[in-house]
Amino acid sequence: MYSVILKIKTMSEEFKKSEAKLWNRKRSNNIRPLLRELKWPLLAALWLGSFVLGFIGFGTYLSEAGERFSSLDLLYRSLQLIALEFRIVASPVPWQLQLARFLIPGLAAYAAIQALLTIFSEQWQLFRLRFIKNHVIICGLGEKGLRLAGEFKESGYRVLIIEQNKENLLLDQCLKQKAIVLQGDATSSSLLRKAGVQRAKYLLAVCPNDGTNAEIALQARQIVKNSKGRVLTAFVHVIELELCNLLKAWELAVDAERFRLEFFNVFERGARLMLRAYPGWQQQMQAMEGRPRMLVAGLGKMGRSLVVQAARDCWLQNEINKKKLQLTVIDKVAKSKVELLHLKYPQLGKVCDFNVLQIEENSPDFERGEYLYDSQGRPLVDVIYICFDDDVHAMVSALILSRLCRKHNIPIIACMSRQAGLASLIREESQALDLENIHSFGLLDMTCNLNALLGGSHEVIARAIHEDYVNSQKLLRETSLSNPSIVSWEELPETLKESNRHQAAHIEVKMKAIGCGIKPLHDWKAASFTFEAEEIEQLAELEHQRWMEERRQNGWVYKPGQKDIKKLTSPHMVPYEQLSWEIKELDRNMIRNLPGFLARAGFQIYRRN
Repeated sequence: MYSVILKIKTMSEEFKKSEAKLWNRKRSNNIRPLLRELKWPLLAALWLGSFVLGFIGFGTYLSEAGERFSSLDLLYRSLQLIALEFRIVASPVPWQLQLARFLIPGLAAYAAIQALLTIFSEQWQLFRLRFIKNHVIICGLGEKGLRLAGEFKESGYRVLIIEQNKENLLLDQCLKQKAIVLQGDATSSSLLRKAGVQRAKYLLAVCPNDGTNAEIALQARQIVKNSKGRVLTAFVHVIELELCNLLKAWELAVDAERFRLEFFNVFERGARLMLRAYPGWQQQMQAMEGRPRMLVAGLGKMGRSLVVQAARDCWLQNEINKKKLQLTVIDKVAKSKVELLHLKYPQLGKVCDFNVLQIEENSPDFERGEYLYDSQGRPLVDVIYICFDDDVHAMVSALILSRLCRKHNIPIIACMSRQAGLASLIREESQALDLENIHSFGLLDMTCNLNALLGGSHEVIARAIHEDYVNSQKLLRETSLSNPSIVSWEELPETLKESNRHQAAHIEVKMKAIGCGIKPLHDWKAASFTFEAEEIEQLAELEHQRWMEERRQNGWVYKPGQKDIKKLTSPHMVPYEQLSWEIKELDRNMIRNLPGFLARAGFQIYRRN
């Protein structure tokens, strides 16, 4: 085992070099980036060389013909070759002139063709943009933008890229995928209009600057707020986790009639997906046997997000199980980071018992692993999450802990930037090296894909609303035959999914009506927020009014009897006071469950007064 660890430590630079070589090999296999780098120097050299040949050739030719000439005469005659103005008066013609009289017109023709292609290519792109709709606009072409562009293309969407850097080597890969590319500043409202943002379905702002991404979203909102058509959903990437948590308060507060806003951070979203993929401690909690115990090594952005997400999940389940999470954390400055987490999330201490270990990842204390077992050799953790920022340190730490945990087969999940490189090496050799308890989680692979992106706040709330509706209908003994809407979210038609999303976006309007608001979930007790009886009735009526308006816009009309989806008729298209008690109760139950729906998405209700 130590030999493997030593090998990975000593070969870390080789892995980095090999990845660089692989990238260079990809570039060499793509002629377009190479030509882009060499294009202008090569053309300049050819033009200069051609004129030099013409200059020398004309000098030799005129001298042999016995004509008098000056240097300006030679230059002028060389320039005339561009327009093919050269007649052979005497022979032989010097080889320099023969070569120049073909090279110079050829280069001139090439320049003219390139100019025409550039002009008409841009015009063709702008012409195409007038007719596309329901497309995806991606602003910023880095690794995230490229991955997401490929995901949307594979799912059948038309993709348009806005990138300011003309020399971005990733542009060629997008063109290969037949994506439309516009070059310019994505914060420009005129460029966003050219991109058809008012007709687009999704807008992704994934530029490397948080301020730029926010400005793109604001410009898009201004453009679409007075237009007609489908809702534009803007996904805005925010690098700083704390800033992302602050901005998320605006997601449900933004007027969602034509614009939905989703802020996302790869670490916050990655923590949620990581716990979903490897829920070791949650299984322990559900088994009702003993206390759930987990270890988090590394309290960087990913580690802190993982701690908060695990504690929040535990809090939401704690009403049933009444178990505290035994949480061991390891970091070289663990005490200050945990203290800061307690200040930001006051409920941490009520749901977690912390064992804070201020240990360097490469220290003897870490490698001895005394924190893993009690004095009688019994394990103190059920699952280990390694969240060091560097992939090499993360994998080396996983190998060290794997040796220490082999007897009890404790699962170890190492967070890596992606599944390639070291992660793939360990995965391929896991059986040979007896490392089957090590699992890798590719952060970018898991967060920069279509399912993860579309699973934002509105989607989480919409899913929860639909699940609640399905459960209520089953209590009334409805089936998918009598009510086609009683299916899983994945089987639900897109029109009904959109209806649930619209219902989620309308929550802020309801809360304002009773003097409440929505903000990011910091006080986890807010998940059990309760409305007054009068508020429930008022909000239920507002929900019915929203539902009625939505149905009218989609062509539904009132007709007594059974609901007919094909004919768009419903007996419930009446004022709230005319509804039966059972139908009113459906709206009331949705209102009662709102705090839980919001808590799942990381929000809470608060009273403004």
